[in-house]
Amino acid sequence: MPVTPTPPTLSQEQRVEASRLAVANRRRRAEVKRLVKNGELSLEELFELADREECVAQMRAHDLISALPAIGDVKAERIMNKAQIAKTRRIRGLGPKQRAELFRALVR
Repeated sequence: MPVTPTPPTLSQEQRVEASRLAVANRRRRAEVKRLVKNGELSLEELFELADREECVAQMRAHDLISALPAIGDVKAERIMNKAQIAKTRRIRGLGPKQRAELFRALVR
């Protein structure tokens, strides 16, 4: 019989703090996507930011690509397939070849 993991027991204070941190991270990722969409943050700058900020590194690559101007879901999926990036891959998990392929496809 498989053992199912149980989540750690957190105090109310710990739950509130974790919730506050999660909301802050979601807001930061939304802000980064807005900056990318408006062209205020380049792909290179985004990767540098992901090296410094954990919450940015946790963004899904698909969310990043589809946030770029003039790129929708279909084009993002085509780019990801060409670069051999899984739809669930996060920015942190992109290898050097995948990053290079993204630069080739996106930076003009």
